[in-house]
Amino acid sequence: MKNILLIILTISTLKVAGQNHLIGVKGGANSTNITSSIFLSQSESRTGLTAGLTYEFLFKKHFSIGVDLIYNQRGFTDDLVFTDNLGNPTGEKYKTKFNYDYISLPIKTGFNIGTKLFGFTNIGVIPSLLVDAKTIAPAFDTDGKFTKNETFDVTNRVSKFDFAGLVEIGGGYKLNGGYWLFTSFSYQYSLTTITNSNYFANNKIRHNGMNLTIGLKCTLTKE
Repeated sequence: MKNILLIILTISTLKVAGQNHLIGVKGGANSTNITSSIFLSQSESRTGLTAGLTYEFLFKKHFSIGVDLIYNQRGFTDDLVFTDNLGNPTGEKYKTKFNYDYISLPIKTGFNIGTKLFGFTNIGVIPSLLVDAKTIAPAFDTDGKFTKNETFDVTNRVSKFDFAGLVEIGGGYKLNGGYWLFTSFSYQYSLTTITNSNYFANNKIRHNGMNLTIGLKCTLTKE
């Protein structure tokens, strides 16, 4: 009898706990730029993709912890200013694009409020691993005239690991069947630099940016 009661209690506990676990998908757009000690002109933001999986655990009614697995595009564009043989600016400018793609693992803790309609705010950190880095720069002929843009793979030169801070706000609507539709806006700022002895040595370049996402998640046990 004691064993039967123990089994029933265990199953009930798992069911309740399951309602606190949510998994889902999310996707949206990034607008990222840099803070830098070398690119002193006003660089332009890169608009890129952010998409992946999300997991969240709800506890103590209003609090949560969560983690995402995200493909995360970052980068910026800067004007390359040309000089003559004496080092004087010629006035000619050509855009150079710096694109960096990461697999990111945002780890967050947050506060949630609301029932059918809900809102949330999160803070966290984002460890990221570089998977691709390319520089798209102008090329010139022997007479110094612009011919085309060339793409250079610099994945092996850029620092592989990035670590950023994160703040996020959002809200959503709880659908029938345990599904939650949500959207969020977040800001991230890298604490580490992408530079090293092989890539813009003796300088520091850090990512920063905003992203807007929409997603759908569901409880592991339907409510």
